Amino acid sequence: MLLIPVMELKSGRSVYTQHQEEGDTLISEDPMEAVEHWINAGAKRIHVVDVDAIRAGQPVNAHKIAEIHRRYPDLEFQVSGIRKEDDILIWLDAGAKYLVMNSRAICEPGFIGEMCMQYAGFIMVALDSHCGQVRFKGHQTSHDLVRLAKEFDNEGVQAILLTDIPNSGHVNGCNISASCELASQIDIPVIANGGISSLADLKALKKASEHRLAGIVIGRPLHDQQLDFKKAQSCVVNL
Repeated sequence: MLLIPVMELKSGRSVYTQHQEEGDTLISEDPMEAVEHWINAGAKRIHVVDVDAIRAGQPVNAHKIAEIHRRYPDLEFQVSGIRKEDDILIWLDAGAKYLVMNSRAICEPGFIGEMCMQYAGFIMVALDSHCGQVRFKGHQTSHDLVRLAKEFDNEGVQAILLTDIPNSGHVNGCNISASCELASQIDIPVIANGGISSLADLKALKKASEHRLAGIVIGRPLHDQQLDFKKAQSCVVNL
């Protein structure tokens, strides 16, 4: 099983918000140094969020991934928030291994299948689910999670990145049951987005032998030092 740390890029820097009792603090560092830290801890893949692209509507920090890829060609990057084919081309040129598409995958029938034909092996789809239903923000219609995932499987999607939203609306804490259940019902890999907050959560996962998951994306627990990545990696290395 892969443990995949999150790296958010903004204005050419790696950023994250550290949550403390006295208030939140935005931490910024050199992306190369951030990646070296994860590599030394045993990371094989990084989940990239181009924060600036959300407003710009196109990749902004791909050049940083290109720099890192030249130094560490074996490190895999999965990039989230891909909206259109031009984005795919830019990130592939930068060295990204997987492109994670979300809203357009649901709202535009046939688009994912077309992208999977042209860029076979590179396309992933991100889904948010609640009680077995997928609902895209701003749309009232919902989709059955398993049925939708199987459709993407048939279209050639490489993997599903699943965020399971609990009743509280927060994904912190051990909350990957939906991801494990989905992984048992489809053939392509399922990666849980969040849902793990401590080493105890991973030990419980190991004890339950929920080894069908291909990986888990972890963000805040690592940055807030709730979870030591190296110890976490050792815990699940054989899952």
